[in-house]
Amino acid sequence: MATYKKGILGVFSGKVGTVVGSSWKGIHYMRSLPKASSKAATPLQRDQRIKFALVTGFLKPIKHLTNIGYQSVAGSLSPFNAIVSHHLSNAVIGASPDFSIDYPRVVFSRGELPGISNPQLNAVAGNTLAISWQDNSQANLAKADDKAIVLVYNPTTSEFIIDDLGLRADASLNLSLPPNYVGDTVQVWMAFFASDHKLVSTSIYMGEVTVVA
Repeated sequence: MATYKKGILGVFSGKVGTVVGSSWKGIHYMRSLPKASSKAATPLQRDQRIKFALVTGFLKPIKHLTNIGYQSVAGSLSPFNAIVSHHLSNAVIGASPDFSIDYPRVVFSRGELPGISNPQLNAVAGNTLAISWQDNSQANLAKADDKAIVLVYNPTTSEFIIDDLGLRADASLNLSLPPNYVGDTVQVWMAFFASDHKLVSTSIYMGEVTVVA
């Protein structure tokens, strides 16, 4: 793969003949099309493809969130590629071919903003999650108006719910879930994002709870 400032007819993206043009962070790339291989995949290659499909399928619905959450740790990668790489290495469990996501090891944001202090999670009547934490607005870099980001995943329906209406200084929030979630066990994570999204905390796994009517 090569980088270039201008192609023969200027910067381009997409496929032209046997080359592909693209750009990332203002840097333009040009590479040749890969040649198809007639060799059968090795067991290791097959397992890696299964894991990759599992991780990308899980994370794609929250890509807009993780693009903020991984912006400061992506380096030369895109935020999405960075989070996929992290979870391939740290959050896949099971034996081939039945791999699965290890929910306690899911991290949707990574950063230097002070995180959640003394988190509490409970399911309460009315298909609602009651979440609380200690207000640590006085901690270094923390601010009272940092957004409390709550991420909920329902494995039964394969759905994510994101709540960003709470603030660090609120110290608690109640999150209403859809009525059809009653009886389902949901996975919950939380982090703080600065109001301008330039700083984030490393997300924490709050735990799993069964939604009650």
